[in-house]
Amino acid sequence: MKTMAGAMAAAMAAAVLAGCGVEGNHDSMIRDAVANRVFLFQTPGAGDATLQVVRANGFFGGGCSSQIMIDDKFAAQLETGEQVAFNLPTGTHVVTLQNSGACRKPGDDARVELSLQPGESALAEVNKWGSSLSLAKR
Repeated sequence: MKTMAGAMAAAMAAAVLAGCGVEGNHDSMIRDAVANRVFLFQTPGAGDATLQVVRANGFFGGGCSSQIMIDDKFAAQLETGEQVAFNLPTGTHVVTLQNSGACRKPGDDARVELSLQPGESALAEVNKWGSSLSLAKR
């Protein structure tokens, strides 16, 4: 009886975990972050620049949140496969990545500095593990 219960528990655990490694339409689409997880730089101003931050999709990341900090202010929280756009005043800004949940700890490559001119746009990318942040080459 104990063997049967153990086998059933193992089968149920395997079925639950199998969903974490399945790739489907959800894993190929990038969607906008939910509004209640976007906190700053949402109202456009005259002469602003735009920074778009995209967190990649992947097999891992369901239990992992990436906090986007702009100039040491908590600007947004991204889940896997989400994006957010910020309207930033022109000038130099520091964007950093912090994590919570099951994300890998960010390394030295979780910080970028960028200088933006009026009307300019930039793209920053968070990898699928939520462990690095980089500016996309244009």
